[in-house]
Amino acid sequence: RFLFAAYHYLTTDADLSVLDSFKDKNQIADYAKDSIALLVEEGLTKGSNNSINPSGTTTRAEAAVFLYKVYCLN
Repeated sequence: RFLFAAYHYLTTDADLSVLDSFKDKNQIADYAKDSIALLVEEGLTKGSNNSINPSGTTTRAEAAVFLYKVYCLN
């Protein structure tokens, strides 16, 4: 959900094929696939252990790193 919310600040179309590298890509909700793909393309998220963990929780440390990466985009 955190990643989906962050997507709304970006406006580029995403290539869904970037999700193919994640073993849990089928667990990503249809409404979130474009946003997750875009964030992966932009290098803002990369998952771990070949998983994106779409229903997992985000730690404060992960959120801080993510927000720093977003900040550095500009």
